[in-house]
Amino acid sequence: MSGGMIAAVLTGSLVTSAAVLLTIIGLLGRRARAGRLAGRYTSRPGNSSDNSSSSMGGG
Repeated sequence: MSGGMIAAVLTGSLVTSAAVLLTIIGLLGRRARAGRLAGRYTSRPGNSSDNSSSSMGGG
């Protein structure tokens, strides 16, 4: 293999791995945001199951 070929392969693998990482991070961030909007992943215990104080009518 020539030096240019090795450089091209390394660059391609770096770009591919970076794209995969960004995709995974984006998917995880989207899921976390959706979970926070749905009331999950909060610091208050019991909030995910207690829907008495949510905005579903309530009054």
